[in-house]
Amino acid sequence: MKDVLRSADEIPVTLVTALAYGTLAVMTKPFGPPDEFAEQLHRLGHLTPNLVLTGEAWRLLAHAFLHVGPVHLLLNLASLAAFGPALERSLGSVRFLGLYLVGALGGGLLVCCSYDPRQPVVGGSGALFGLMGAAMAMNMRSGRHVLAFLDFEGPRRLVVSILVNLLFGVVYPMVSNTAHVGGLVAGFLVTFLWLRPGEPSAVQTRWRLASLALAAGAACGTFAPVTRSDWLQRELLATPDPVRRTDLLRALERSLDPRRASFPAEPEQRGR
Repeated sequence: MKDVLRSADEIPVTLVTALAYGTLAVMTKPFGPPDEFAEQLHRLGHLTPNLVLTGEAWRLLAHAFLHVGPVHLLLNLASLAAFGPALERSLGSVRFLGLYLVGALGGGLLVCCSYDPRQPVVGGSGALFGLMGAAMAMNMRSGRHVLAFLDFEGPRRLVVSILVNLLFGVVYPMVSNTAHVGGLVAGFLVTFLWLRPGEPSAVQTRWRLASLALAAGAACGTFAPVTRSDWLQRELLATPDPVRRTDLLRALERSLDPRRASFPAEPEQRGR
């Protein structure tokens, strides 16, 4: 088993991830008709909460390799190149891949717990924020105390980079800051609490249990259909438009009973 893990640690996961970005970008046919592009994103795995709660949980990971256009793709490739190689060398390929997927999962779960159940989301930036959260955790663990890393220029630049990217998400509504925060928190917690040498102390064990409870709560909010009805009920009560009320009512029925086949059209794609 150790030999297998050592062999797996030789795989350049950052490069493979970048190749997956590019390959899937071509497969989605971004320069074709918009309807065909949207259909390809749907087929390959865009994240939509209502699809996840009806059994397509694979979208929680698949969406982190899809992008809505060349600019979106290039921005995430640049972030992957900035953070990926150093973290992969430090953690090893297997742990790095796990960290990327945990970031994607954390962002996806938070999206499913808080978004319009019909809203599609794509992009790797939730997972990339997970990498930034991991880098922050590693810096915090390495000093005399958790804030000692701020004495150095490199870690301070990391903090500024995180804040600037979150601000970018505030300014541009088509960017999903929800997924960014979910990925950031997931990557930070996994690295700070779990990816550390030695036996955990009693305090660390309690924090680990708390992080597992947080993950379990997010999973329940995603996979238990009735938990998505709260958002729909609020929107239904606040919306005077009869057409939108009809759509919301159908969505509410689907949320309470996932076996229903009909569902209103999905809103515009949102990138990350």
